[in-house]
Amino acid sequence: MKQKGVDRDMLRLMFGDDVNLFKENQNSNGTSALSKMKRILVWPNITFDIEQLERDSYVQTIYKMIKGLSDKKDLWWELVMPLTSEPFTMFDEFNNVDVVQIKWPQQIQTTRGHFDKFSLNSAFVKKDVDSEGKQVAKHSGIAYQIKRERNTTIGKTLDSGFDMHWKYWEDEVNWNFKDIDLIFTHLPETTWNLVNYLANEWHHVPPILGYSHWFDVPEVCNWQYPAFIRECEGISLMEKCYVNTESQKQLVLKNAEEHFSKKFIDKLDKIIEPYHLPVSDKDVRDSLHDKLFKTIVFNHRTKTYKDFKNFILKVCDPLWKKRQDFKVWIPLLDLAQMKEIGDMSWEDRLEDNGGYIDPTKHSNKKRYHNYLSQCAVGYSPKQKYNGWSVATTDGMMSGCPFIMFDADYYHELNPTADYFTNYDHAMDLLEKYLDDTDYRNHKAEESLEYTRDNLKWSVAIKRLSKDIDEVINSVKPAPKDGEGMKKLLKDIKENGEMTKRELITQRWGSGIKFTPYRRALMEHDNVMDRHQRIPAYVWVDNKGEK
Repeated sequence: MKQKGVDRDMLRLMFGDDVNLFKENQNSNGTSALSKMKRILVWPNITFDIEQLERDSYVQTIYKMIKGLSDKKDLWWELVMPLTSEPFTMFDEFNNVDVVQIKWPQQIQTTRGHFDKFSLNSAFVKKDVDSEGKQVAKHSGIAYQIKRERNTTIGKTLDSGFDMHWKYWEDEVNWNFKDIDLIFTHLPETTWNLVNYLANEWHHVPPILGYSHWFDVPEVCNWQYPAFIRECEGISLMEKCYVNTESQKQLVLKNAEEHFSKKFIDKLDKIIEPYHLPVSDKDVRDSLHDKLFKTIVFNHRTKTYKDFKNFILKVCDPLWKKRQDFKVWIPLLDLAQMKEIGDMSWEDRLEDNGGYIDPTKHSNKKRYHNYLSQCAVGYSPKQKYNGWSVATTDGMMSGCPFIMFDADYYHELNPTADYFTNYDHAMDLLEKYLDDTDYRNHKAEESLEYTRDNLKWSVAIKRLSKDIDEVINSVKPAPKDGEGMKKLLKDIKENGEMTKRELITQRWGSGIKFTPYRRALMEHDNVMDRHQRIPAYVWVDNKGEK
């Protein structure tokens, strides 16, 4: 049966045939390697259909990040994901990833203010079925002896052989039995809810690394209740927050002046850093395609914030009146959603009807990139958002040169490109690329070289690895000679190995935050953590033997 949460063909096209996406989960609670583990809780930003998670840009990005950091053996990832109607197995190939699926809104704006602690409370419970078909609850991998039948009502459990009891899920799921060294959030609006939940209800105060791909700034936001203030407040709680470009950062700081003090804006300025979205190493072409067509590509969204209307009326239509020896490939064109503009109808503009538009769509990634590699030139429009253009980097890595609007956000993306300042200038450049193949190939080679040297995941992932370590190490460890640390070290040494649950049960006050002690334990020469989903503190001697 086809899984609604996973498009297998799409995954293989995205990540290659060598990836076994559908084998049993390798996560183990048994004996595993010892390490100074860094446990990362990742909060998502889902903007696509939750029944097609593999197509969401955030999901693709975090997959590539985890894949790129697979050589870093001290990482464990706890991924929060929307609940799908069928099992979501995209990350099952990794033996250091735990995917937790919770109820999630479908509407994008609603996700900005959504936070469901009850779903989180029950999310990490693993359920097994015994020989009688009864579910046996597990507590972070530690089986209970009680068989339980769950009721869908929040907080209600039914114990076999006992009376019905009403109680919160916290009785079964205790987040204090887990360790969180870092929050990596891609939705800054939710930051306060998350830290409030983990710190005030539980005992975690981990540092935060953020990545915001979108801001509700007035330049692009047309809904009534934007989340910009909450986004900025969330970022202020972080050690570091990535954005797509320096221009985007400056746009955020400019808009923040309307709501915040200079002191607060200066704080944002120190926290926000551009992190350019890279491309997969294997997708970068080794050489240019030897067969080219006189095709201009516009592979961006056909929206106002991508200046699409002006591209048609002020570039394509006039160029078509001048010459009819080219076509314009617009793979994201949806004629059912387009209003008529200009003197020509959309139907008249179609290549099949004697016009210039080629609306061919390629769900197959390989064919899409191959089609791009044969285009004469791409067009990167003026945009209101100052963001990163994945459409442009798709072309660059495929060997298709793009002309770009003369703006800082494109200079960041490719400083070797040709830039246009107005629509007439854009038409002149497009004609040069259509007519001068040698010049076109020269600019394509420059783009490919820049992509190889600056925009590959193998380059960008080194910075992410460094920043993860840096942010985690920003936590001040508990005093190693303090009474609390002495007691923890004594217990671990005497027992040899203790799970987090064993370590703190009846030993740890609810008001004492564990994160500084976790940091001190991981910095201690004789204490290690197991590479597994259940935190386990292991005492080793100076030779590294248990």
